[in-house]
Amino acid sequence: MSSTEPEVKRTRFQRFKHAFSSPSAFHQSLILSSSTSILINEDLAPSPPIRQRWTIWSYFAYWWSESWNVSTWSVGAAFITLGASIRDALLVVFFANLLSAVIIVLNGRAAARHHIGYPVLSRSSFGIYGQYFVVILRSLLGIIWGGVQLYFEGQFISICLRCIFPGWSKIKNTIPLSQHITTQEMIGFFLAFCFTIPFLFIHTSKITTFIWATNKNGGVSSGNLQASSSYSSTTVLAWGIVAQFNAVMGANSALLVTVPDLARYSKTKNAQLWGQLISLPIGQTLCAAFGIISTSAVLNMYGEAYWNPYALLNGILDQGYSSSARAGVFFASASFAFATLGTSIACNFIPFGADMTCLAPRYINIIRGQLLMLLIAFAIVPWRIVATANGFLNFLGGYSIFQGPVVAIMLVDYFIIRRGNIELEDLYTRSRLGRYWFFNGFNVRAFVAFVIGFILPLPGFAGTFGHNVGDAADHMFALGWVLSFLMGGLTYWVACMIFKIPGDDREHSWESKVGPAQTIINDGLHIEGRRPFHDKDSDMSQGNSESVRESKGVGNAV
Repeated sequence: MSSTEPEVKRTRFQRFKHAFSSPSAFHQSLILSSSTSILINEDLAPSPPIRQRWTIWSYFAYWWSESWNVSTWSVGAAFITLGASIRDALLVVFFANLLSAVIIVLNGRAAARHHIGYPVLSRSSFGIYGQYFVVILRSLLGIIWGGVQLYFEGQFISICLRCIFPGWSKIKNTIPLSQHITTQEMIGFFLAFCFTIPFLFIHTSKITTFIWATNKNGGVSSGNLQASSSYSSTTVLAWGIVAQFNAVMGANSALLVTVPDLARYSKTKNAQLWGQLISLPIGQTLCAAFGIISTSAVLNMYGEAYWNPYALLNGILDQGYSSSARAGVFFASASFAFATLGTSIACNFIPFGADMTCLAPRYINIIRGQLLMLLIAFAIVPWRIVATANGFLNFLGGYSIFQGPVVAIMLVDYFIIRRGNIELEDLYTRSRLGRYWFFNGFNVRAFVAFVIGFILPLPGFAGTFGHNVGDAADHMFALGWVLSFLMGGLTYWVACMIFKIPGDDREHSWESKVGPAQTIINDGLHIEGRRPFHDKDSDMSQGNSESVRESKGVGNAV
């Protein structure tokens, strides 16, 4: 085709066919035209006004839907198997989620004002290259949670098949017991993998089992639902509650860090505030309450505490395989399966896809990142994580000690050190003159604070794997997320007071740079090759380097 002939627009099928015509064509089909450097593509750039559509009700609906998931049910119900009372479990869940909501709102502030996601925002506190570490750290948890939710979905699919086919449970299990999964469950897991591919987002209420358990038990009463306590003293009880509080924070720890991936779409500066602050603690507590009450009710009836809903549904069928039981369990399982699918996509696949865009921006956008996560989640063995209630809680509490310092550092950096001021252009440059270059692209202060943050509860974390570490280490681990959060944030603040960060953010009034950043975004200068975020990877590329350094107030970085 000559240069004067108009280019013929290919259909989607023609583009797909052409992509497999040769290795070079396939490679070209993978390249994103929106990526002009390793720091930007269509999903890393600030969200344009057309995407700033999330209102208060959008965030309320999101968190309300996210709250109704198997993990929230299981965290609450698992407390009953460990000897907690209904009152203790409900209070722990509510106050832990209230704290989570406050942290989420604070960490979403910068993203709502500058319309940037977690990978880009983390550059301001951890450095242009330091961001990769914290993104991968969060992504590992996303993969595990995605696999766990996929396993939950497979469990419910297996139960649905058991309701349809009476001989389903009689299929010979050829998988060793040590693997904590049966042939039927493995089939369900594979089907869940297949069903996830075409679905985008589905939300379904999960109150069916709660209604059944409450009615079957003769109603909700404090006498019937009070589980017998296994605690031998007030001290043991107190530390048990602290550990349970930390387990809830652990369940929320990934979203506490990556909430900027949602807050960036806020239509107004306060839309993300009220929608998340109200919906999260209420929704999470209600779902956990249903799990707690149902588990207690069944404990009184059957003498066994089913701490997860798929075990409860199987228990119902074990007690009586009648037509009414099969019908009720089938619809309850189907509801759980679809809701788990929607929750996983919204809370694991989408954030993972957003985070992965920074690792290979030339090839990965959010959609491709989600598909990558699905493949990885299929390859792990999440059923071993949820094999027992104790193991499930240990996993949640354990990994959270690495997430606490990250969110603390980001909050201290934005609210105290920078006074809400971010230089938008410098988030997209590798120039040594950029204020987020720090020391060869890494903010050493942040990484020192990160290590000090998780080092105290780390011995106790090791103790959960069978090592004898002593009571002091166990107690510090029980404080887990809270301890790592406080130590990480305090250390970072002290480090920044001693070793001043580059730039003059503290000399400006609160969020005074939001206006200029919004002007850049509203004018659309960050898209279609007109963006000012050219990847200036040398000092000379900025013209008069000395004048630029002086105008930005950038000094020597640690």
